[in-house]
Amino acid sequence: MDRNLPTIINGTAGDDILEGTLGIDKILGFGGDDVLRGNQGHDFLFGGAGNDNLSGGLRHDFLLGETGDDLLYGDDGSDNLDGGEGNDQLYGGNGSDILFGGEGTDQLYGG
Repeated sequence: MDRNLPTIINGTAGDDILEGTLGIDKILGFGGDDVLRGNQGHDFLFGGAGNDNLSGGLRHDFLLGETGDDLLYGDDGSDNLDGGEGNDQLYGGNGSDILFGGEGTDQLYGG
């Protein structure tokens, strides 16, 4: 397996807990109230519909909550967090982060 290519992890229409690998991950929650954890690689997390909890982990990550009232945690690294639609809470964590609340009443916390 090429460590430069992302590992793609797909959720379902239900509530999922999806855990990334040590490498680059693209994690898609789809429907339901999901928990997505990127772990150590440079990760791309997409919550989908539902009230989701996304955590980037180490390194530089991109998190998109999409629809629903989501919690996004950048953790370590310089991360890009986008809440999407809904009333979201975004926590940048350590590093130089970019936080965008999107539509809804959002709370943004830098690191």
